Amino acid sequence: MTALDVNVTSDSSTITLEQLLAEGPIPLSKALRYAMTLADALRQFHDSGRTCGYVTPSNIAITAAGLELIGEPSQPEAITPYTAPEILEGHSPDSRSDIFAFGAIVYEMVTGLRAFDGEDADALAESLTLSVPPPSGTPVDHLISNCMARDPEVRCQRMQKIITELRILAIAAPRADGVTLQKGVMAALRAETEQLEARMSMLLQTHQKAMIEMQQASADTISGLRARLSNVESELAAAQGRSALMEQSNATLVQRIRAHVEQIEQKIEGTDTRIAAMKDGMDVLCQNEAVQQEHFSAQIQEIEENLKSQTTAIASVVAGQAQTDDVVERVVAAMEVLQSRVFDHEEESNW
Repeated sequence: MTALDVNVTSDSSTITLEQLLAEGPIPLSKALRYAMTLADALRQFHDSGRTCGYVTPSNIAITAAGLELIGEPSQPEAITPYTAPEILEGHSPDSRSDIFAFGAIVYEMVTGLRAFDGEDADALAESLTLSVPPPSGTPVDHLISNCMARDPEVRCQRMQKIITELRILAIAAPRADGVTLQKGVMAALRAETEQLEARMSMLLQTHQKAMIEMQQASADTISGLRARLSNVESELAAAQGRSALMEQSNATLVQRIRAHVEQIEQKIEGTDTRIAAMKDGMDVLCQNEAVQQEHFSAQIQEIEENLKSQTTAIASVVAGQAQTDDVVERVVAAMEVLQSRVFDHEEESNW
């Protein structure tokens, strides 16, 4: 595929437009058909956002369908009769540079002569920037002059407009039975085209005015944003100052906290020492308590044994006391019997 997205022919018998132009001018109807094909290809290329930049008849092939490129257009080492003047001034080529080359190629197709020529590069450059090609005497002169204007701003800006005028020319050419009829048709069609251009110009002016208003609104918005940004920067600087003060205050507070923590740690260490001492004392007390408990346990055991002995002795005493009571009771009973017998004996004696 070429830069214009058309098939490159591989037929070795295919001739180029340059070879065809070497034979002389091309009939107007065929030249218009070739021009239409080339213009449509350039329009598609421009609509895709690309630019050929350096189109010449040497890289355009003649096919049954019309014209197509047989190689990728590239910047030549030297200028050509189809190089746009702005390129000679050092500007990068754009779609309007392609339109200039298109106009020069169409001029050569209908006249058989180059629009610009010179014996050497300097003469060719002077011709491209200063000379004005003579009219071709054909209905395409108006279109060619618009395409080959030196100033890119004055030049025809879009391939679509060129295609429209080529279609008008193609319609009018077969009906040119007389010069008057052809001129009348061309005048009417050109008037309609000029009206369309006027409407397009008004629409463009309206769009430009809207763009200016949008740019002004954008500028105001940007100014407002810049002012807000300045305020934000001021607030940020103030916040950074406050942050620095807070950091300094925090550093002081941290130092105080560390000193307090160190004091607490020292107190805790003293408390731990005292707790250790108390623990040691408790251990000693526990040991003493264990010794005393063993001593008390021994004493309690001894007391219990004594109590058991005393209980046994008391039981023996109680048993002996009971026996004593029985003996006393029997003695008392015996004394009562004896006393009774004594009283009875005394009574008997008195009798």
